[in-house]
Amino acid sequence: MKFGFLSKIFEGALSIEKTYNQCDKALGELKAYNQKRQEADFRISDEDKAALDEVVNTALENATRIIDKEGERNWPGVFREMHKNLANLYLELDEHDKVRAACEKLQNYGEVGRLDAEEVMQSLEEKEE
Repeated sequence: MKFGFLSKIFEGALSIEKTYNQCDKALGELKAYNQKRQEADFRISDEDKAALDEVVNTALENATRIIDKEGERNWPGVFREMHKNLANLYLELDEHDKVRAACEKLQNYGEVGRLDAEEVMQSLEEKEE
C-alpha cells in the first residue's frame, strides 16, 4: 500500500502550521523592533538586525509560497490568513502599497476577509496620519 498521498497532505499541514508560527514570530519581533526604534538611545547590532531580517524574510517567503498555491488547492481559510499575515507584516515594514495589495486580495475571502482587510487598512490609515 502506498502512503504518498497521505504523506503529502501531512507535509502540507506541517508546512502551513510552521508558516503560521513563522509569521507570528516575525510580526512580534517587528512590532518590538519598531517600538524600540522610537527610543532616543535605540541601537541594534548588525547580528541582531541580520537575525530579524532572516526571521521576517523567511515568514514572507513561506507565506508567499503558500499563497502561490491558490488555484491549485482549496484552502480558502489558509489563503485568507496568509494574506492577512502578509498585510500585517508589510504594515510593520512600512510597505504601504503591498499592504493595500494584500488587503485587496483579502477582501475576496467573504465577510471575514473583508473585516480583516478593513482592520488592517484602519491601522494603515492611523500610521499614515
